[in-house]
Amino acid sequence: MSSSTLDDVYAHSTRVVGRRIGDEFVLVPLAGRGADIDDILNLNKVGAFIWEQLDGSRDGAEVVGALVDRFEVDRSEAESDYLAFLDQLRSLKAVVSAG
Repeated sequence: MSSSTLDDVYAHSTRVVGRRIGDEFVLVPLAGRGADIDDILNLNKVGAFIWEQLDGSRDGAEVVGALVDRFEVDRSEAESDYLAFLDQLRSLKAVVSAG
């Protein structure tokens, strides 16, 4: 699997659902689609924000720009964190390419 770039556009996979439960946000694999309950992923605020941005219409540069605006983080740090998290989501098959 090749690495993602900021030009790539991603959307949520049908294999995973995201749910906010109280103050927590979790990604849950859907049973019957080759999912493993051990793949449940608890997201922090940044991870939940990125997940919500991955709607198939924004490329990585737009998501990173939104991260910088929302969390007042350095752009290079936001890019690095975004790409690392996206690679994790891809490895779990939680997102699909929309481009």
